[in-house]
Amino acid sequence: MRVLQIDDKTLQDVGKLIKHAEENIITASQLKLTIAGDLPPIGDNPDYFMHIHDGYRVVFSIEEQPIGLCNHISVSIDEKNKYPNIYATEEILKLFNMSLEKRDKPYVWEEKIDKIIAMNILQKRIPK
Repeated sequence: MRVLQIDDKTLQDVGKLIKHAEENIITASQLKLTIAGDLPPIGDNPDYFMHIHDGYRVVFSIEEQPIGLCNHISVSIDEKNKYPNIYATEEILKLFNMSLEKRDKPYVWEEKIDKIIAMNILQKRIPK
């Protein structure tokens, strides 16, 4: 069983990721270029991802979507053909002020790249 450890370093890394995303919002034009293959995926940019103890990988961005500004998070583990634990994913989402609760209407999908399965969650940003 994989263990999710949230320590001070993890919290610092989350803060850096959120700050970077807030200062570098992904525009609708950038998203279109990425989908077309003209820009590399956000997850390839180390400014948008972090690792958490025991093999968790988290990619976080803020994007212009048709419904408005959204948080986009991707959670995966370092084991091929395996999903990240749903309970660990929920705890990671909380660090980014996100949730899978229906009241927040998240859009959830899986993405498979080289047999690594990432759970993606897109959720409208909650104003501060």
